[in-house]
Amino acid sequence: MYYQIGTALQPCEAGDCMRETGGFAAVLTPEETAQSPLLAGTDPAFLQKCERIRYCKAEVYPDADVDLLSDELQPVLVLDGDETPLGVFQATTVEEIMDAYGRRLRIEAYDRCWRVQQSRTEGLYHIAANTPYLTAVQQLLTAAGIKLVLAVPSSAVLATDREDWDTGTDYLTICNQLLEEINYNPVWFDGRGICHLEPYKAPTGGRIDHAYSSTDLQLAPITDDHTQEIDLFDAPNVFVRICSNPDRGAPLTATAVNDSPTSSTSTFRRGLRIVDVAKVNNVASQNELQELVNRLRNESMHATKTITFYTLATGGHGVGDIVSIDDPDIGGIWEETEWSLTMAVGELMQHTARRVVIA
Repeated sequence: MYYQIGTALQPCEAGDCMRETGGFAAVLTPEETAQSPLLAGTDPAFLQKCERIRYCKAEVYPDADVDLLSDELQPVLVLDGDETPLGVFQATTVEEIMDAYGRRLRIEAYDRCWRVQQSRTEGLYHIAANTPYLTAVQQLLTAAGIKLVLAVPSSAVLATDREDWDTGTDYLTICNQLLEEINYNPVWFDGRGICHLEPYKAPTGGRIDHAYSSTDLQLAPITDDHTQEIDLFDAPNVFVRICSNPDRGAPLTATAVNDSPTSSTSTFRRGLRIVDVAKVNNVASQNELQELVNRLRNESMHATKTITFYTLATGGHGVGDIVSIDDPDIGGIWEETEWSLTMAVGELMQHTARRVVIA
């Protein structure tokens, strides 16, 4: 059994086509990897992705077979019969509601990043020198109960013994710090609850994940409603990172300068050096430190404009997806930074994105 959130025909574009939309919320028990009996409910589930931790809230009828302390929820979007999981969530807040419609539970939940974030060191945490970075990260994930991990291999190892983290430091902070030192993205989980460890890749127009258009009926439609925001005035254009560790000998320093004539925040265009200096506790190598500042420089060049726009609900959105928009006002290539949808008939999907490539 499962709760059918809603099913109806929804127009795609000016009535030219119709699509059947709906959804349900599954319950996953610790003993099962597939869908177990699903949770009955009343109101549509809501899903949001922000800062790599997905957030979900829903109202459901109580079910004696469901243990919200250990079971997980999995909202599933259904489009024309195709099911797309939107994440695996652990309930963090459960509120009981009693009214004329009966007894219900209002649930707020976070994806499996929350589990890693809630696991903390119980003493001074030690990692031995020459431990592979990914091994150290995966050991922490395993200790937090994360079993499904897809990791892109890396040969990087810790150059020194590490005891950087005080008692009570959460595992997610340690994992993301180690990943940053080898120029990997922070930990994130996809719609099926699988953890991904992967190197950072600069956003480019060469890998388009989603395409929308206000004029081309062959592409997914986009509404006329949108907002734009530009934040230029205090954006750094020089990035300096220093790694000073007594166990390594001489300090490592790396600098990257945005001097591009095409960038509105560059030293060339502004005639001003706005410097961002920070220390890092550790890094795998001088090359990785340089890659870090290069990444900061590149990201600063792409974060000059932010837009919010609306489309029909679709699945398959992850973290940092590249979005192509064909529109006279906001056309271009963008990096998606946040998305949200309400799993109900007629509801639009909201996207927030930042400029990646000027079209």
